[in-house]
Amino acid sequence: MDIIKIKGIRALLSSRWFPLVLQVMTLAAFGLLIAGGIGVSTDDANLTKELRNTNLANLLVWCYWWPLIIMAAILLGRIWCTACPVELASYLASRIGLRLKVPRLFKSGWVITIFYALILIIGVHTLEIHRIPNRMAMYLLMLFTVAVITGLIYEKRAFCSYICPVGHLLGLYAAIAPLEWRADDTSICKGCRTKDCIAKRNRYLLAGRSCTSNLYPATIKDNRDCILCTQCFKACPFGNLRLSTRPPLVDFFRGIELRAAQIGFILLLSGFVIYEILSEWPVSKTILTYVPNYIDNALRITGPLAAYTSAAVMFIIFPACLFLAVVALARRKSDVSSITLAKGFALLLLPTMAAAHLIKAIVKMTSRFSYWPYAISDPAGIETARKILDKEIVIKQSLGSVFDALISFAFAGLLVIALGATLSVFRKSPNINRFGTNAKVVLFLGMVIYWGIFALTVFGWRF
Repeated sequence: MDIIKIKGIRALLSSRWFPLVLQVMTLAAFGLLIAGGIGVSTDDANLTKELRNTNLANLLVWCYWWPLIIMAAILLGRIWCTACPVELASYLASRIGLRLKVPRLFKSGWVITIFYALILIIGVHTLEIHRIPNRMAMYLLMLFTVAVITGLIYEKRAFCSYICPVGHLLGLYAAIAPLEWRADDTSICKGCRTKDCIAKRNRYLLAGRSCTSNLYPATIKDNRDCILCTQCFKACPFGNLRLSTRPPLVDFFRGIELRAAQIGFILLLSGFVIYEILSEWPVSKTILTYVPNYIDNALRITGPLAAYTSAAVMFIIFPACLFLAVVALARRKSDVSSITLAKGFALLLLPTMAAAHLIKAIVKMTSRFSYWPYAISDPAGIETARKILDKEIVIKQSLGSVFDALISFAFAGLLVIALGATLSVFRKSPNINRFGTNAKVVLFLGMVIYWGIFALTVFGWRF
């Protein structure tokens, strides 16, 4: 079904004010979130654990905005990019900037992967930008600053295409989504003489600009790179674009080719989601943190350096060992190159990673309901956090036996769906079917181990 044909949708997407007005609104919201976090900080570790939930801005950013972006990417594609104020900042800067050619390193995708790694290891696990409101605000300001500087230097939409730390994440999850933005009739594209959707003269128009993500709608093969800005729809004199429903995972069945930087990103993300889920169950958290804690104790590492070491082990070394071991074993059973096997194995991991990310998103959103009255009455959250530590306020962590049971079964259902989706990819994807039987068995067993880690943790944690 073409959603653009629904009454009112075509008029909305054709409007020169869409998504501009939406982006201005989100820009104002981001400004308020940054203002709500600036100056709110503490060196007390115990207070920090509560402040992350009692500060209104921090609560909104990490427990609702970010989980909703993950959900939206998996269910709708890169829909958040349509409303993202950072894209607006980057575009406005590029209109007055130098418009230099983007370096080859940027086009490789490794800048996104490295940026994401730095945010995970230094930002989240060391500086705790997800817990300390002031650092959260500085992080958001840093993103805006990088976007503006990039726009002032490089041409087109360089930040969104080559630097945004969640670019790979949203793109890979969008490949799962049951929606796609494509040219409606490619024969019309072939007969078009002006090619307004990619014409250089239209790159910096306020509305109806040509694609600045270096895409031609008639040849888009998958959902990874299109950020759904809808500008090509306005630029096209024929309105020859569609936003259509489709079966989930279609991009996987069409032979999507992952880039080396995306494989590296998946490796990082696999370690991160393992940490996110395993840290919820004390048993699995103890097992997961045993090695980094042992290293810290043996080398007498303390403070921020200890957090950095733990993050490097859990987000890089652990997933790399699992990933590379499976690929190396499959390589012994096949004549196919290691990088080709790595691409296939990475695809097999994505459905489980997406399911685990959804589980964590649901946990964050549902477990913070009880904080809302306090966050609204005390937006800074310092006093509320202190009262919680002093037992003057008791936060109810459970939604009730019925709702908790429903959530637990929902988690189990998501993992079952992920397993079914992975089996479909295993059977239908040309990226997997080009391997020999022995190599496929190794990759399948590696995927089952990865999936089993989550299944065992969710069972022990929730049941």
